[in-house]
Parts: sequence; structure tokens; C-alpha cells
Amino acid sequence: MPVLSKSLLGRQFARKSVFDATRELRDSASRALKSSDRYDIFLSHRYLDAPDVLALKMFIESFGFSVFVDWIANPELDRGSVTKETAGQLRDAMKRCNSLLYAISGNSSDSKWMPWELGYSDALHGRIAVAPVSDYEVASESYNGQEYLALYPYLSLAQSKDGQRLLWIQESASTYVTLKAWLQGSKPSYRP
Repeated sequence: MPVLSKSLLGRQFARKSVFDATRELRDSASRALKSSDRYDIFLSHRYLDAPDVLALKMFIESFGFSVFVDWIANPELDRGSVTKETAGQLRDAMKRCNSLLYAISGNSSDSKWMPWELGYSDALHGRIAVAPVSDYEVASESYNGQEYLALYPYLSLAQSKDGQRLLWIQESASTYVTLKAWLQGSKPSYRP
């Protein structure tokens, strides 16, 4: 099972024309975030990775999952400064999400908000996984989380036994569960 790479996401993003992607962003941004909106995934990320985050969002959504990205769903939100108002809006958004995917990249270690979002979501629902967006295509068996992120499982892509491409949540090469089952509360289990 490979972890997601920028080249894989780039190929996914290339399938959609720039026009379609821009229209999707404009349509998403034009509607106000409603208090009743629910999402499968809160995508925690560094804004410097916006093109990769957009591609990751579209990739995950192509599997039928809903993904919250703050600057798309709530473009008025000021993530540049740490304020009680911004924190409150992010808390409200995370409460409406079933899980948090922590998109790590070369830029994410300098984020002001990502560690806070991780801690809040972990306390809120505990359904956290790392979404490594690698510069290179890497087999998931060789992925090792860094520091405290190694405490969490990670997102990968692979075919099921019947040949269907699925997203998986893995703890190791032989301990995993589909993203769909994980969102419904199942934990990764050993599969020889």
C-alpha cells in the first residue's frame, strides 16, 4: 500500500481542468458555512501547501467522503493570527467532523494551528490519522511517523482483494482498516 505522494495527487488534480477546480472553489466559498453542515474529515494542514491540500481534498472526495478545508468552506476565517474568535470557529468546524486527517509535509512543522487542531480533535473524538503527502512515491511499509505523530495511524491507498482501489487507515503493513470502516468506529486490525 503506498502513502499518498505529490505526484499521485498531481495526477488526480490534472484529471480536473483548472477551470473546474476554480469553479468548485468559488462555489464552495460562496456558500456560508452552515451550523448543520457535517463532514467525514477535517483536513488539518499548512496553508503554504494549498495546491497539494486542494488535490488531497479532491482525491479523498473522489472516494465518496466529505472533506472540510477551512479556507474553502470559510474563506473569511483569519488563520494568520491566533485569536479566540478563530479558535472558536475552528472548534465549531471540528465538532461537525467525524475525524481529523493531519496532512504532513515539509511545511507543516511550522504551523501554528495544526498541533492545536490535532490535540483538540484527539480529545473531542479520538479519530485521528496522519495523511503524509510525500515528495516521492513511498510504500506504506516504509513510512514511519515522526515524533508524536507516530502515535497515530496513517492514510494509504491500495486495492482490496476484489481489485477495488480504496483508502486505508494503517498502523503497520499488516494492521489496517478501510477509511470507511474507520470513520464508522472500526479500529485497524491485524491481517496476515
